[in-house]
Amino acid sequence: MSSKYFVLGGDIKKSLAEGYHLDLKKLLSDGFKITRKHFLPLVSACLFIMLASFSLLSLFIDTDTSLTDPKVIGLFFVFALLIAPPIMTGLIMMGVHHSVGLKTNSFHLFHYFKIILKLSLAAMMVNLMTNAVSMVFGQVFGSAGFVLSVLVLLYLKMSFCLVYPLIAEKKASPVMALKLSFKLVHKNIGQFTQLLVIFCVLFMFGLITSGIGLLFVIPYCINVLGIVYRQICGVSIAVTETNDDDSDSNGSGPDSGSDSGSRHGGFEA
Repeated sequence: MSSKYFVLGGDIKKSLAEGYHLDLKKLLSDGFKITRKHFLPLVSACLFIMLASFSLLSLFIDTDTSLTDPKVIGLFFVFALLIAPPIMTGLIMMGVHHSVGLKTNSFHLFHYFKIILKLSLAAMMVNLMTNAVSMVFGQVFGSAGFVLSVLVLLYLKMSFCLVYPLIAEKKASPVMALKLSFKLVHKNIGQFTQLLVIFCVLFMFGLITSGIGLLFVIPYCINVLGIVYRQICGVSIAVTETNDDDSDSNGSGPDSGSDSGSRHGGFEA
């Protein structure tokens, strides 16, 4: 058996050097088609996250517990730094896999706990930046600082939206992933801002439908982000070919077969 590797989509070095353009209309249309095709794995994963979160909250927090309770704060930090990063990476990578035609299942949600240290370090750096900005704006601008803090929070989340897949798929270090994501997003900040506004509108729609709409909105946004990553960075694919001798010895029917999957290639810049 022999494996061949190739990249589907864009090229990260070319995107950094020459920039890129996103066809938003086609992007949103393709996201709808992919979501319709791969709806069940993502919605199952989202439902599991919701149920697990509610179960943990009900287990550790009761109605008399204050949000300033050290136990609540500790639980929040454990979730934000140790549980959420690999779970979010699993969700985003499911979208990346869907963007290149690969099937996934809900168990892929837990695939990236093996790189939890790198993901948690990246999450911690982003959280430190957002918290520092919020504190500064709150001190300087008072009540208006809250609105500015929310805007800056959205801006930073947008700027670092590619960090997790860069760590998982390109094997970038946390610091390198932060730098790459920031540079790539700012190569086309206008279109990313439009995409952020569209996502916010969709989430508002999902909330006003008592959360039912989120069961479609969240998988849709994840798949759209997967397509964006594919177009900007490219996705490495491994195709395994079975030789004639191997096929004969195994008694299999076809002379050659192929098995495709994501290749975790490294990146240096």
